[in-house]
Amino acid sequence: MTKKILVIMDPIESINIKKDTTFQLMLSAMKLNYKLYYLSPGSLTINSLEPIGDISEIEVYENEDKFYKLSSFSNQKISNFDHILMREDPPVDINYFYKTFILDLIKNNNMRVINSGTVLRNFNEKLITLNFPKFIPDTIVTCNKKHVEDFKNKHKKIILKPLNLMGGRSIYFLENLDKNFNVIFEDMTQMGKNYIMVQEFLDEVNDGDKRIIIINGKVIEQSVIRKSSNKDHRSNIASGGSIEKYTLTKEEKEICKEVASYLVSKNIFFAGVDMIGNKITEINITSPTCVAEINSLHNVDIGKIFWDQLK
Repeated sequence: MTKKILVIMDPIESINIKKDTTFQLMLSAMKLNYKLYYLSPGSLTINSLEPIGDISEIEVYENEDKFYKLSSFSNQKISNFDHILMREDPPVDINYFYKTFILDLIKNNNMRVINSGTVLRNFNEKLITLNFPKFIPDTIVTCNKKHVEDFKNKHKKIILKPLNLMGGRSIYFLENLDKNFNVIFEDMTQMGKNYIMVQEFLDEVNDGDKRIIIINGKVIEQSVIRKSSNKDHRSNIASGGSIEKYTLTKEEKEICKEVASYLVSKNIFFAGVDMIGNKITEINITSPTCVAEINSLHNVDIGKIFWDQLK
């Protein structure tokens, strides 16, 4: 029986098909003869306690000039589908939270939402790393200026991260005598009102930042390593970093297996782990990326593994 997959994503016309993970997952689904459907952005609605939306069947192609084809949109129940890919990018703001509640109202016990509304709501991509104290850099989460100053005095070089963004946005590197500290702290915390994550700077970042994919507890050893440019401390592709082929070491696989066991126990099906050296810095669960790059550099099909794990 052909499966029907509903994709909730950012506007498809805005994606870069050479880098977009959602597009790769859709391509792999089409190769399995699954039917794909696209939710019109902004149309997710609750009507009489039933999640609905404006939905069209969609086909995707590996053609940059014309890479998708939509049929006509109609108002449909979200529960009509076998699986849902929830692939909207952060920020994880209040409206994102509301969408997760709507997804939790779907009346179809046989359907799986990847990742589920409950998972997306309950696990922050920065804070989830705190469950692995052996494998993360020295870290504090605070909105207190003195706590950050003390941490900076201890480590001399630190990284400041917002808790709700992605792609290296608003991440700052500070050295001990940085005169911009006050304005950066005030801006990031909204004058001490919002929490941020502060971590020791890892010199191993000069060797790169690895992205590891975990699907349903399966650690994919084919990986990539992202390296920053001379003009930016961030290695994220969205921030101008470069990317190279990488295969996990035995130690890295063992660390990721511990993470994978935890993810399975929390019903987190799809995740992207970021590692600098042997330290975990983030576990992306809202919209894990780099599948396109891993597929290309390793000549694999991560999407097929993804869909096989759902069978």
